[in-house]
Amino acid sequence: MSEVEESKITAEHRAMIGIKSDPIEVTPKAEDASRMRDLLGDKDPRYSDDTGIAPPYALAMLEPGLPPELSPRVLSSGILTQTEWKFMKPIQINETLSATTQVISIRDRLGGRYGYSVLVTFQTDYLDENGDAVAASLRTINQFDRGDE
Repeated sequence: MSEVEESKITAEHRAMIGIKSDPIEVTPKAEDASRMRDLLGDKDPRYSDDTGIAPPYALAMLEPGLPPELSPRVLSSGILTQTEWKFMKPIQINETLSATTQVISIRDRLGGRYGYSVLVTFQTDYLDENGDAVAASLRTINQFDRGDE
C-alpha cells in the first residue's frame, strides 16, 4: 500500500459543498411503518397503527440519495460509516415531506489501518408542507481505493 503525501480532494470536489439537491417528496405510508415495526419487533405504543404517527426510523427507508453531479467522487469505492438522525417533531403517516440533500463536509483521512481515505458528509433536511423542519440526517461515506483495482 503506497502512502499518499497530498490530498486528492480538488477545488472541484470542494465546490460541491453546500449545493442543495432539488427537493424530493417522501411520504411515510402506514403499511411500510407497520412492516418495519413488525420486522424490528417494536411494540412502542406511540407508533401503533391507530396513532397516525410513524416511527422515526421509517424515514430511513425513504432517504434519498444525492444526485451524482452533487456527490464528490474522489476515490473509487465507498462505504456508509455513520448515520445520525435529529427529529424536531413527530412524523405523521401519509404526511408528504420535502427532502433536500447537500454535501456539508469533505476531508482527508490519512493513515489508519487502510491508509488514505476521504470522508464525505451529507445532510438531508426534511420539511413539512409549511416549510417547518421535521427531521434531518447526517450520513458519512468513507471513500477508499480497493487494492485490486
